[in-house]
Amino acid sequence: MPEIMREHWFKRWYNYNKHQIPVIFTVIGTMIFTLFLDFRTGDIDFKSHISAINLLTNKVIGFYLFSIYMISLVQIANSIAFARKRSPVSLFLFTLLNAIQIFLVYLYIQVFYTEQATRTDGFIIPDYGYFSMNVMMIGAILYFISTVFAWIYVDWKYVHIEE
Repeated sequence: MPEIMREHWFKRWYNYNKHQIPVIFTVIGTMIFTLFLDFRTGDIDFKSHISAINLLTNKVIGFYLFSIYMISLVQIANSIAFARKRSPVSLFLFTLLNAIQIFLVYLYIQVFYTEQATRTDGFIIPDYGYFSMNVMMIGAILYFISTVFAWIYVDWKYVHIEE
């Protein structure tokens, strides 16, 4: 008599948690966006976003950074709401905010290169400026991946039921 074949753990996990994948990527993306702030502790002087934008003359980049942080925090709640109901309305809001987020990351990065090209004092982007841009790009890529998974797992037949 043949033995019953068991599913691998990752197939069971995927079948049970596939609707949580957008939440997972959104939380990781939000952590990447928000964890890499500047700090100074003892001998450690970690420079990232704040130090990078303080070197620039275009101060709109501060608004971009603030907007990226605020949208990323809103997106955590939005992705959790989407994972619960998987409604098309939640999907469209999730997609719209992620598109705005990715566009803001593009503008954030563009300010650095525009500043380097237009300043006459020999400004070059420091290493922590490149680090800041890379962190933003990684976060935006994770948000894009979460949007793709959200579109895969949306329930197009969702009907809101009053409780």
